[in-house]
Amino acid sequence: MKPWQTRTAKDSAIVTVGMGLSTIFGALSIFAIARFLGPADFGIYVTALAIAVIVTDSLELAISGSIVKFASRADERAAGFIKYGFYLKLILGLGLGLVFWLLSRPLANLLSSELIKPLAVAAWFIPVLFLTRFPRSLLQAGKQFLKDTSLEAGTSLFRLLAVIGFYLTGRLTVNSALAAFLLGALVTFLIGSLMVSWKFLKAPITTDTRNHFFSFQKWMTLAYVVAAIHGRIDNPLVLRLSSPETSGLYQAAYRFFMPALQLAAALSLVFAPRFASFPDLKTSREYMFKASRLTLALGLLVLTIIPFARRLVNLIFGADYAGSILPVQILSLGFVAFVAGAPFVAYLIYAANQTKLFLLVNLLQLVLLVSLDFALVPKLGAIGAATATSTTLITVNLLMAALALLDVKKKN
Repeated sequence: MKPWQTRTAKDSAIVTVGMGLSTIFGALSIFAIARFLGPADFGIYVTALAIAVIVTDSLELAISGSIVKFASRADERAAGFIKYGFYLKLILGLGLGLVFWLLSRPLANLLSSELIKPLAVAAWFIPVLFLTRFPRSLLQAGKQFLKDTSLEAGTSLFRLLAVIGFYLTGRLTVNSALAAFLLGALVTFLIGSLMVSWKFLKAPITTDTRNHFFSFQKWMTLAYVVAAIHGRIDNPLVLRLSSPETSGLYQAAYRFFMPALQLAAALSLVFAPRFASFPDLKTSREYMFKASRLTLALGLLVLTIIPFARRLVNLIFGADYAGSILPVQILSLGFVAFVAGAPFVAYLIYAANQTKLFLLVNLLQLVLLVSLDFALVPKLGAIGAATATSTTLITVNLLMAALALLDVKKKN
């Protein structure tokens, strides 16, 4: 059977279409915010959002990933794992949100005084995002990708409507743009809650449940802490090393690759429950090779943005963002590797259970990105930031592929 005729390809198509709509709605929101706020305010907006997401993703993604893994098995213990994961989300989300709010002013003083109010608003993201992703984790575990991607698209749509509402009433500012992000996530959680069963709340949480959950989650948590930092650290770093305007120019370029980010996320959603549920490593390895052909073909499509970069930047963002053109072209090279590497990452985590290795690779990625940013951003600005990101993505995804292939060879 050819790669595009498999169930994986069909599920990927469903998720990709849904996330495509999400990307369109999200892009319209970002483009509107960037165009009407200007590079400097847009840089502040993206940095505040990035810092809040770093805190959220550091712990929340590991919980969601653990829920997907254990709930995918559909055995008698699944309800207990789901309940334990939900309680973790609720307690950590509220606790981290409060701590972030208390530390928002000192953190803003360290980076830029313009971040004081935006970071206080962004503190509310943390508990809401923790809860928003819970229904989606259950839907992903059950391979209900149509419902899951509908929620994803709905989130972006509600954010777009909120941005339009603020703009039409003359109230679109950095803080109201952040509030639009928050409203979209909150509405999505309320809708998602109606799509899943809450019978798991009746299940007991045993010591065995906690131990099994923690044994998988502990390395995932550390890995996601590092992954969340290196995935967003360039936002505050560019602001600190250069200026709000440079940050805005770089982030405008980065936004062109939201479709690539969404596509990789869609593929990961499809891959994770499959790798977690395959009965043996042989099946997982065969699946990985088939999936890699699909993702390589999709990744190469990213390069098509290169000849149209100038026209797209001028059309969408305007003349003030001319400094984003070359960064767009540089970033396209890195995102080819990012999309192509999706099945290798999923294999290492969910099939080979190499969560400790995943942590080490993410540590390498963080060190490489930060080192390159410090070396390149002060001299080259947005171009330096794009070069650092692209170089890091290529290096790390090639390494992930090599490690997955080595694991396959070792266990043959």
